[in-house]
Amino acid sequence: MAKSRSEKKDETRSKLITAGAGVFARRGVEGARIGDIAKEAGVAMGTLYTHFADKEALFDEVMRAGKTIVLDGLAQSQQADGDRAIKDRAAMEGVVAFAQIYGPLFRLLLSRGAGDQPMQREVVDAIAALRITELEQGKKDGWVRADINPDAAARCEVGAVFHLLDWWLDNPGKMTDEELIDQLCRVRRFGVEGLIPEQG
Repeated sequence: MAKSRSEKKDETRSKLITAGAGVFARRGVEGARIGDIAKEAGVAMGTLYTHFADKEALFDEVMRAGKTIVLDGLAQSQQADGDRAIKDRAAMEGVVAFAQIYGPLFRLLLSRGAGDQPMQREVVDAIAALRITELEQGKKDGWVRADINPDAAARCEVGAVFHLLDWWLDNPGKMTDEELIDQLCRVRRFGVEGLIPEQG
């Protein structure tokens, strides 16, 4: 069955967003050229302009799309059945899968801890906010130390996760997906200098 005009338009827009994520991640907003984005998407420059007024508008859409995917995934992991360990693992599995599938977009969303772009700061703040809520509840329930500042801890965690995944994307042979997820979960749950968890 032939695709409708609306389906073709949506498909082209999706290609432009994917291509934009790659070019922006490699060259930044300033260094990215419309022609390179159009070429990577396999469309004419004029086609790009029928979807986006300029590269800044495309960048905003790339960031919005990435933010939605990441936050939806993290929110779903919080709804997972089971204890904290299961929820933590679901969150880390989702983050690792996102980084594998959307490497350039992942780096763009979290690069330099938000950089100069307001949308990047918004994404980092939104991801941290989900964890802050968990940690605040954890203090009330007694599974987070009383001397931990949820704001600071959440931002440390976002930075640690991003930097480990950023390194792993460049060095995938250093550890398997499962080893990476295990390390992320251990650091998240027990810290670097905390007590060794019971084996089981």
